[in-house]
Amino acid sequence: MAHTNEIPLGQFAQMMVDRMEELNLTIKDVSDAAGATYEHIRQLARGGTVPSKYMVSVLAKKLRMNEDKCERLATADRIRMKYGKHALHLWDRNPELEPLEAVWQYLSSGHKQDLIAQAQAWARRDKGDGRR
Repeated sequence: MAHTNEIPLGQFAQMMVDRMEELNLTIKDVSDAAGATYEHIRQLARGGTVPSKYMVSVLAKKLRMNEDKCERLATADRIRMKYGKHALHLWDRNPELEPLEAVWQYLSSGHKQDLIAQAQAWARRDKGDGRR
């Protein structure tokens, strides 16, 4: 497995780590299979860097992932890393929600409902107080 409880920063990294866990592969296993250094694969798994188009292709093949989807996610991560939260405005998305969106898939259905209920309660309270 990836041997980490961290939630990766990028969408490509999330997909890569999830697939590594499904296949019960370590970072060392993937680095050996991809012909890359351990450190490079570790950085990719953490979302600290984005893979090149060549590495996307290699990893997609080695991890048996859809290459087009991998490239789309890696491209989105490149844009996010280069332009930061400003890029989210291009897609009419609220940049303040990015941290929540990054972890949403890891939440149980019950935790998602709890979080929504809590946000709704805070919104009612803040609306009544005239805060924003």
